[in-house]
Amino acid sequence: KNRENYVDKLESVFSAITGDSDGFITRERLDTVLSNPRAQAYFQTLDLDIVESEALFRMLDNGDGVISHEEFVDGIVRCKGPARAMEQVAIRSEIKQVDFKITKLVNALQEG
Repeated sequence: KNRENYVDKLESVFSAITGDSDGFITRERLDTVLSNPRAQAYFQTLDLDIVESEALFRMLDNGDGVISHEEFVDGIVRCKGPARAMEQVAIRSEIKQVDFKITKLVNALQEG
């Protein structure tokens, strides 16, 4: 039940960040939102220690340059908790991004 409530809150946050856009969060939009002290305070109420938007974007993005709904919710759920957990999520995220880029490269080489 707690997890469901937490995910509901994250879905509301995602909708608030994306607004009327195409349903993805760009790096620029995340920078703008997280430069607002009220938004930073809200993330802290969700037990998230957001130090900088650049690091958060890299952790959530799969390498395609935008954050989808699924990337946002799943990534934030994994980030919840102390800073050490955030570091582990960052490492996983970097591995996912490298995998995404390698897969893209292999596909391009196979087509060409």
